[in-house]
Amino acid sequence: MNKPLRFLVIDDDTVDRQAVTRALKQSLITCQIDQASTALAGLKLAAKQRYDAILLDYRLPDQNGIEVLRTLRAGNIEGVAVLMLSHQEDETLAELCLAAGAQDFLLKDEVNGRRLSRAVRQARQRYLIECQLKSSREKLRQLSENDPLTGLRNRRGFEVAIEIAVARTQRSNDRLAILLLDLDDFKSVNDTLGHDAGDVLLVKFAQRLSGIVRDGDYLCRLGGDEFVVLMTRLEHDEQAILLADRIVNLLQIPIQLGTTQQIVTTSIGIATLGTCADNAVELLKHADIAMYQAKRDGRNQSHFYSAALQETVQAQASMKYALKKALEQHEFRVYYQAQISAVDGSLGGMEALLRWQHPTLGLLKPEAFLSIAEETGIIVDIGNWVLHASCQQLKDWQLRFPVKCPKLAVAVNLSAIQIRHNTLPTAVRSALSEYELEANSLELEITENVLIVDTSATVTMLSSIVAHGVSLSLSEFGTGYSSLEHLKLFPISVLKIDRGFVSSVGKQDKSEQLLMAIIAFAKALEMKVIAEGVETQEQVEFCTQHGCDLLQGYYFSQPIPASEFESSFLM
Repeated sequence: MNKPLRFLVIDDDTVDRQAVTRALKQSLITCQIDQASTALAGLKLAAKQRYDAILLDYRLPDQNGIEVLRTLRAGNIEGVAVLMLSHQEDETLAELCLAAGAQDFLLKDEVNGRRLSRAVRQARQRYLIECQLKSSREKLRQLSENDPLTGLRNRRGFEVAIEIAVARTQRSNDRLAILLLDLDDFKSVNDTLGHDAGDVLLVKFAQRLSGIVRDGDYLCRLGGDEFVVLMTRLEHDEQAILLADRIVNLLQIPIQLGTTQQIVTTSIGIATLGTCADNAVELLKHADIAMYQAKRDGRNQSHFYSAALQETVQAQASMKYALKKALEQHEFRVYYQAQISAVDGSLGGMEALLRWQHPTLGLLKPEAFLSIAEETGIIVDIGNWVLHASCQQLKDWQLRFPVKCPKLAVAVNLSAIQIRHNTLPTAVRSALSEYELEANSLELEITENVLIVDTSATVTMLSSIVAHGVSLSLSEFGTGYSSLEHLKLFPISVLKIDRGFVSSVGKQDKSEQLLMAIIAFAKALEMKVIAEGVETQEQVEFCTQHGCDLLQGYYFSQPIPASEFESSFLM
């Protein structure tokens, strides 16, 4: 036996209620019927009892039917079809009722058992279809706002959440912050272990974060290896910093990926509403700026956005734009610093040093722009320009000063980006060929920190250049990543001792003893030794006495333009 359907009739007219009740009982529907004469009484019944359908009079003494209908649809009353009843035949009213959520609109004068039975069945069917559509839309919304890999909200979900949170925070004068996280060197995990392992890492990272964010906060994956925590109802900004510190510390525990364990660090940018920005777009932008500053500061840390940071970022952006124009506008210059023979005081070589004649900032040394040039990759073009300009100048001096320059070589610095670029050997050969220079007229100068990445490929590339007769010098030796392994692997023939050791002359400490040992060590390997940063007569005498071949520093000359170098050392 079919379970009887439950109906609720809400109508203030007793005669109309009885007519509808009689029509339902005369229909083929097995039913149970409750009645209410006011909107308030009907809503109370609907809240207590689950009905299959409600027959609702449009005109009630305390509310009209559309108001009641909207209350029903806005509440937790589900699974019920609503048929609106009225004595008034009005198409506009019918459309308003249907738009408010009714499944049908019936005239009371036309209600009979057969018609009402059909209307109820159709209304319930329409309601079921509407529920299925609503469910489908909700599933689509969830798919559009959630990340399928981690189960967190995605970028779209974050945008929805932050817009709501910002509006609520501004109304209530609460505090709000976002933490933007980017995994450090995540690409290496994909490259070495595969993308499946990378996905596992992202899932485990998300699980760890989920375990420490506060209830009520939102954790989202924006895409790739970028996550964001939306912190609401903050009492003070330090809570965001404390959470960032907890996240950094949490990642010190290795994550198991198959048979290997990985320690993956993250860089975090923090920005707060009101303090840093007044809207969602600016808030995310400022967190992004702070996050990249954390990466520039060494990664595995957090950075809080500030106005000073914004000024720095804007200055760097301006510098990037100006750098791209500098080559086209011929704003770069090559300065030269003499290298003096320790034996007879003659000119034994020179180092080419880049300068930028900035249109508003004046003459800039590489420290002011080199990191940005490397970050943008334009250092490759700048480096090639320095190489060609230096070779062109040397050739000019060889032709005009044949006595002074027959064996003179120019040392040109290479950046790490240039060395990793596969066009370097071609650029060197091109510069030598264009200006008809012997290969031994050129010395390429590197620092040890450029040798620690992709060592085998770097050895192969530099060895191919040296094989053509170009010299390779290692500068700043004795600092940073100094390693005897580098001297064994790389075809280095010139060793430049860092100024920090040269400045120790006369202090009678370990640095002075180490300077003597480095010189002796290089001479034992039959390397030419250049002392950098020579500034006093005592340093000249010490370095000469202990076997340095060339001396370079302010004692002899600062880096100067080609015209000054020519008049000072070649005439």
